[in-house]
Amino acid sequence: MAAVWNVATIGTAGKAGQVFVSVLPFALLGVLAIGVVHLLLALAHRGSPEPRARWGWWAGLLYLGLLASVSVLAVTSLVGVVRFGILDGWGLFVHMCASGLFTFVLPLVALTWCRANRCARSVCSDEAGGETRFSGLAKFTFWIILAAGLVTAGTMLLSMLPLCDTQGLEVLLNVHRYAGLAVVGAMVLHLYATVLQRCGVG
Repeated sequence: MAAVWNVATIGTAGKAGQVFVSVLPFALLGVLAIGVVHLLLALAHRGSPEPRARWGWWAGLLYLGLLASVSVLAVTSLVGVVRFGILDGWGLFVHMCASGLFTFVLPLVALTWCRANRCARSVCSDEAGGETRFSGLAKFTFWIILAAGLVTAGTMLLSMLPLCDTQGLEVLLNVHRYAGLAVVGAMVLHLYATVLQRCGVG
């Protein structure tokens, strides 16, 4: 990716990074607000907890891989953009390594969990003996993670091909940033919803 960037692209990326930094607080507040509202509603309508199907070792391993890769991608990108306005150096190297894990795990997560996260009729169910494995919020954020993750990985794969000029690379980078932000926000909410339902609340 770095090989196809020229000086003008990097300069423009820095300016776009400043805009991205200004958007970050609103995105984080939005994720926090959704979590607080959901928690209040869950506590207000709390009854007897629904039976939950247990995760197998494979599903748990995939979730840990997805969580680890998204965490590393989020930290490296946010630190680089907030401090320097652009991701480069060792931060970029670690980011690219984590992106390899993310690209590998994401389709496996899709294949493993798509059925458990589908909504059948008016009630979300994975048809596992009447038990639901994920709550409504977890299922909603799961599909956001898949869709935004596909865009996040796809934009960087396209940027490595000799298909776009400088302006095209700028567009791909901006789409990559905001799609990645959507993945991080959805992952935080998915983790929150998963922990909440494990506590018998969600």
